[in-house]
Amino acid sequence: MDNDPNSPPPPPQQPSLPWRIGAAMVTGFVGSTSRLFMFGANRTEVHGLDKFLETLDRRKDPESRERGLITVSNHTCVIDDPLIWGVLPFKYHISPNNLRWGLAAHDICFTN
Repeated sequence: MDNDPNSPPPPPQQPSLPWRIGAAMVTGFVGSTSRLFMFGANRTEVHGLDKFLETLDRRKDPESRERGLITVSNHTCVIDDPLIWGVLPFKYHISPNNLRWGLAAHDICFTN
């Protein structure tokens, strides 16, 4: 740890309660809307969802994670992450600690 009095404090391990409530509301709404779009307006087929859900379940607690999780899309667009949420069951939509939106993740974009 840097003892320089001018250095900024380390980022919090977890966002504030209002941030977490807002994030759960946003991810719940966006995930549900994506699910409606993916299954209501399209014919969607998902391969390997069971293994992906097992991986998400093992990563539920951020403190016990041993490695990162990388998801890859076939093009550059910030809508890919929310569309992936659309194929997940609803209980994952309201768990923002286990979701990532490449547009702005609190532990990457807001660290200073």
